[in-house]
Amino acid sequence: MNTSTNEHIPRWARNCDNFGRRRCEEKPYTKRKGEYIGNIVFNLIFLWIVNKIPDWNPGFIASNYGAVLWILNVNILIQIGGNALMWMFDVSMLRYLSRIIMEVSSFLTVMTLFFIYPFDFSHYLNLSWIDRVLPILFIISMVVSALKVIGNIWKLIFWH
Repeated sequence: MNTSTNEHIPRWARNCDNFGRRRCEEKPYTKRKGEYIGNIVFNLIFLWIVNKIPDWNPGFIASNYGAVLWILNVNILIQIGGNALMWMFDVSMLRYLSRIIMEVSSFLTVMTLFFIYPFDFSHYLNLSWIDRVLPILFIISMVVSALKVIGNIWKLIFWH
């Protein structure tokens, strides 16, 4: 019975090195480039929508929406700038720094939305539950953003 050593290793562990680290290849630049361009286009559309909401005057937007509009605009512009920077210069250190800055910006924006909360769904039939669920989603989003910042700092320091 001649068995290879890889036969007894689970499939998910076959790409690990001797220290347990996975040998993962990053996406090629051509695939990342499309993601960057898509993110830029999406954020430009979202920037237009965020600034048009006061003109549309939907019933679920509270009167304090103007207090969070500036941080929404800053966050979207940071996202556009970070994606444009990563699209133009494909350097891993710059990519991780951009992601850290973009996630910190997202964290601060969601934290502002959590504390100011410019929404009011109590006037709509059977939608008052959104006013209880949305702050929980904001907290989850802040935790995820904080973890992504820590992960990108880790990759910036230890990634080869």
